[in-house]
Amino acid sequence: MPDRRLQLILFFATTALIAAAGGIHDATFNNYLRDAFDLSPGVRGALEFPRELPGLVVVLMTGVLSMLSVTGLGIVGAAVFCLGAVGLACTTSYGGMVSMMILGSAGMHLLQPVGGSIALGLSDPDNRGRRMGQAGAVGAVGMIIGTGAVWWLFDKEAPQYQAAFLGIAALTLAAGVIYAFMRIPHLRQSKAHFVIRRKFTLYYILELLFGARKQIFITFGPWVLIQVYGEPANAIAGLLMIAAIIGIVFKPLAGVAIDRFGERTVMILDGLTLAVVCLGYGYALRLFGSAERALPVAAACFILDNLLFSLGASRAVYMARLAESSEEVTSTLAMGVSVNHIASMIIPAIAGVAWVWLGYEMLFLAAAGLALIISAVACWAPPRAHWLASDPAEAPVGP
Repeated sequence: MPDRRLQLILFFATTALIAAAGGIHDATFNNYLRDAFDLSPGVRGALEFPRELPGLVVVLMTGVLSMLSVTGLGIVGAAVFCLGAVGLACTTSYGGMVSMMILGSAGMHLLQPVGGSIALGLSDPDNRGRRMGQAGAVGAVGMIIGTGAVWWLFDKEAPQYQAAFLGIAALTLAAGVIYAFMRIPHLRQSKAHFVIRRKFTLYYILELLFGARKQIFITFGPWVLIQVYGEPANAIAGLLMIAAIIGIVFKPLAGVAIDRFGERTVMILDGLTLAVVCLGYGYALRLFGSAERALPVAAACFILDNLLFSLGASRAVYMARLAESSEEVTSTLAMGVSVNHIASMIIPAIAGVAWVWLGYEMLFLAAAGLALIISAVACWAPPRAHWLASDPAEAPVGP
């Protein structure tokens, strides 16, 4: 392989740029929807179906582009994400927004398996968790840059959404250019097409559950802060920036914990902690009686939930232990993205209706129950001692 150190530097640069673009997007998009289109929680939930649709067909997209290397797929993903962001900056109609949102989402979802594949491809079997943690820390730096820009520069009275979307486009374009200079020969194999393997059964189940858990918080976590507490875009950016600053330390430690204690233990603790976060997020206002006293608790839960996403690397590490080649890792990561988007497309619409009819408290109570289910399912993964004592290729595959 060409100098691994150089490839790592280039990979970390793309990771930081894409994370910065994601930070700007996450800090502004929900406020943009409220300010520009005044959406209700039900409509906001339903909007996730078209936004997450590209995630369901990401395996098809990678299959169509199977003649490309993994880094070539990164170039395409960055270019499509860039075009979607430019489109959002230029359109003012609801239909135009939905179209450009879907285009940008397609690029974003093409990029998702790319980062994990490269991180695992530039690691050794005994330091995969650590490498994923390092990538997470670099991503946290990028997130700080993106959210920090929104926090510092955004006008509360007249938010500059057009400038934000153009900034996203510039960052993803730069990431695509860097992908073009990367050379990782052993990741230049073709990708498998819609292959579901029995040995990854538990991984698919965990990804399906993660899709439901993820989308409840991604969609309705900011929406609670915006609708219930009246937080502006730069306040959301400030919370994301705090999470990213903590993540510089937390994410590498999470990677070390995966290598040290095993992915099974980390996945179980992730679910248990998430259940507590959901209860705090949903019931802070009821417990403390006023928005002024409840907001710090809700904000802390929002930050902690963002940190918990980094523990998701444990699923990728578990899958990589079972895989027999880097090609299988790439194709299975892509399939995992599609599997978790089955839930990501369906859950928000149901959750939006639940908010309207039952209130957001019941929505997050249900999310706490889902977190406990995730912990229970994770118990089927082999403990760390098993991997140390046997050939990973012969490991149990779950239920």
